[in-house]
Amino acid sequence: MNFFFFSIVLSLCLQINAMNLLNEQLKDSEKFFRNWEYVSDQVMGGVSTGKAEIKKEGDNFFLRLSGNVSTKNNGGFIQVRSKISGLGDNFKGLRLKVKGEASAYFVHIRTNFLFLPWQYYSGEFLVDSEWKEIEIFFKDFKKSNFYQPSSFDASEIESIGFVAFGKDFNAKLDVMEAELF
Repeated sequence: MNFFFFSIVLSLCLQINAMNLLNEQLKDSEKFFRNWEYVSDQVMGGVSTGKAEIKKEGDNFFLRLSGNVSTKNNGGFIQVRSKISGLGDNFKGLRLKVKGEASAYFVHIRTNFLFLPWQYYSGEFLVDSEWKEIEIFFKDFKKSNFYQPSSFDASEIESIGFVAFGKDFNAKLDVMEAELF
């Protein structure tokens, strides 16, 4: 009996201490894309092409980032990102429900200490054709440049992006759930 009550309390605490990044916005693509934007390396002369769109599978909506990533012209990325503000320090990572074209993908986080567009913290994850839940801890993110701070706190986060990056390939990343925990 005590275990049952402990399980309920623990479950409630975990839900209270989590923040869904996609919310119910996935059901309304117009509302969703007011907060999330697609960006490619074309902003810096690259030739990667792609798109971000909302898809539906059964009763479930999800975000799809897809396209052709090319490293020509010093390029090599497509991403969908959102600005974030007002987070507390109580989050330690991201929990995702993802699938897609089998490859490595990334979460890129920018903080208030990063000023140049090529600065970010990167968390890598692998996907395949089946939905799976993964957790990426902030302590495992890698900085993009030697001169930025080695780590960050959740309260410093200014944007989060889902990224196909760094090699020539046809990308397809589906994100059904994304929450800070």
